[in-house]
Amino acid sequence: MNLRLLPLMAGGLLMASCGGGNPENEVEMVQLTYPETRKDQVVDDYFGTPVDDPYRWLEDDMSEETANWVEAQNKVTRSFIDQIPYREDLRKRLEELWNYEKVGAPFVEGEYTYFYKNDGLQNQYVIYRFKGDEAP
Repeated sequence: MNLRLLPLMAGGLLMASCGGGNPENEVEMVQLTYPETRKDQVVDDYFGTPVDDPYRWLEDDMSEETANWVEAQNKVTRSFIDQIPYREDLRKRLEELWNYEKVGAPFVEGEYTYFYKNDGLQNQYVIYRFKGDEAP
């Protein structure tokens, strides 16, 4: 599973459950038409067991074909997400919940001690290091 999709999936589950039966929060159900996705005849052999891998071409995230596929998928997703009336309220609430300092457990490598820290809404943790009794 692609871990970058986890927040999107979690957000999708929250959005689906936040309607609460309130008609003004209901999202009109529309038939989504997904773009055609090519399937190749790729089979790997793992210790005598054949394993199909028809979407291997999508693993090349630098190819123009993959970029076009992602763009087409995003258009379908946006057509649904953009109509959710409580989307901004949900975004604000998730930001409020996720905006706190996070500090990982320190670990020692050689003469340095390292730890990861995120001030709240940073996209990535920052790695810090210090030596001996220095203050981090």
